Amino acid sequence: MSLLDVSLVPTRRTALPIAVAATRRSTRVVLRSPALLVAPIAQSLFFLLIYSGQLSTVGSGYLAGGSFISFLLPLILLTGVATAAGTAGTLVLRDVSSGYLDRLRLAHGTATPFLMGAVIAALVAVIIGMFTTIVGAVLIGYRPQSWAGAAAMIVLMLVLGLGIALLSVAVAIRSGSATSTNLVTLAVFGLSFFTGVFAPVDELAGWMRVIATVNPLTHVVDTARQLESGATLSAAPIALAALSALVVAGVAACVLAVNHARRNR
Repeated sequence: MSLLDVSLVPTRRTALPIAVAATRRSTRVVLRSPALLVAPIAQSLFFLLIYSGQLSTVGSGYLAGGSFISFLLPLILLTGVATAAGTAGTLVLRDVSSGYLDRLRLAHGTATPFLMGAVIAALVAVIIGMFTTIVGAVLIGYRPQSWAGAAAMIVLMLVLGLGIALLSVAVAIRSGSATSTNLVTLAVFGLSFFTGVFAPVDELAGWMRVIATVNPLTHVVDTARQLESGATLSAAPIALAALSALVVAGVAACVLAVNHARRNR
């Protein structure tokens, strides 16, 4: 029988303790694995230091007195979220490849809580990464207009992380390949640079402005900037629609991947 040859919806009585145990196990793996936790944080801090150190003077010229670090931080958080959220797929892929998930399914009757545990553990990594990055930004001069706005920015990025984690889990189940699983993170990471990275979209060159305008991540980044600064949330409707679609697509992709595995393994 397939490791995923099982209903996606276990009973509430059995699912909760299994999900808690699976989350605890996956979180321990993340916290003990530098490649899964330290690497995304180091990446975010590296970009923050390099970009702010080299471009803050230039950026202040077109931000009308605004802080370049505040402008840059949402993009840095987004790239860190993309990397950390991909941890979910890595965790699931390890268990699929080793056959461990199959044994867990045989013992407990379902694999779904273990997949949930990997997603939650990845979100823990996302939260740790975001807080560490914000602390690093504060140390080099970041001062948010509103801490409530900064908290809302974190929640927005956490929703993005949830969507990415779900997609990475679906790809891991469907492909069984580390290369394919990592493509989810790579795609989001690449798209993030086709936004207003160092300047508002209106300041970009014509062809880049067109790409940035249709890129859903542009609206996510702009909404994060508006939340942090207390500005009018003009980008929020598109950003919320894009994030909702991402999470729904992630759930649907997981369901389809599980069904495919049930039929073919």
